[in-house]
Order: sequence, then C-alpha cells, then structure tokens
Amino acid sequence: MPSLFDSNLPVREVGPSGIQYVCGRHTLTAADTPANTKIGRIPAGCVITVISSRVVTAVTGGTPVLGIGTTTATVGTNGNLNAVMAEALGSENLVPSATVAQPLASDTDIYVGTTGGATAGDVIVAVGFVRPGF
Repeated sequence: MPSLFDSNLPVREVGPSGIQYVCGRHTLTAADTPANTKIGRIPAGCVITVISSRVVTAVTGGTPVLGIGTTTATVGTNGNLNAVMAEALGSENLVPSATVAQPLASDTDIYVGTTGGATAGDVIVAVGFVRPGF
C-alpha cells in the first residue's frame, strides 16, 4: 500500500495524538550514490518523536556517515535531524536533534543519505511523528 506521505502527494495526517510515520529505503550503488533518498513529508504542526533504522547491509567504503535531515543537503554528517546513525548491521531508535524547531512550522520533507564516500549499504528508516491534540 502506498504511503499517504509519498513524495509528491499533499501531506495527510490521521488526526491528533495518533502515532504516524514515514518510511523509506536507502540503497547505495556507488560512492554516496544516491546521495540522498526522500522518504516522505511530514505535515505542519507535527512533532517528530523517533527515528528508527534497520541497517540491512552495512554501510561501508570511505568514511561513511549515515544521517537524516529535512533537505537534500542535510544528510550524512550534515544531518539536521540526526547525524549519528549506526552504519553497522542492526537496528536502533534515535531521538531527533534539537536543530529542527518543533512542532514543525510547515510541511517538511524527510531525507536519508550518506557522506564520506560510502560505496555500499542498504538501510530502512522510519520517522515517527504525532500531531499534538490541542
């Protein structure tokens, strides 16, 4: 089933206080290629609560840094949501950094990507969020 938060669709949310997420897969084929993958868009007024990742194939080559951000330029070491994601096989849950003001002021795209010349790797990332019920 396609996500309601896919790249070019208007953003949707299921209502206040419901936990929701956007999810995507980033698979490297050459040095930082693709540099980033858009995994979705989160609606204005929402709060990001968790960043979950599953490294299926270790991110290797060069000095890889896996990071998640709100623009194509804010991934890897520049990740403004999180720039310290594990590159080794396994799963982890992270909190978003305080760099991005929340609740989100506008509809916000979410990207995952690498810097440092990573040449291989396969990662699934989910970003959980809620819209506070006021």
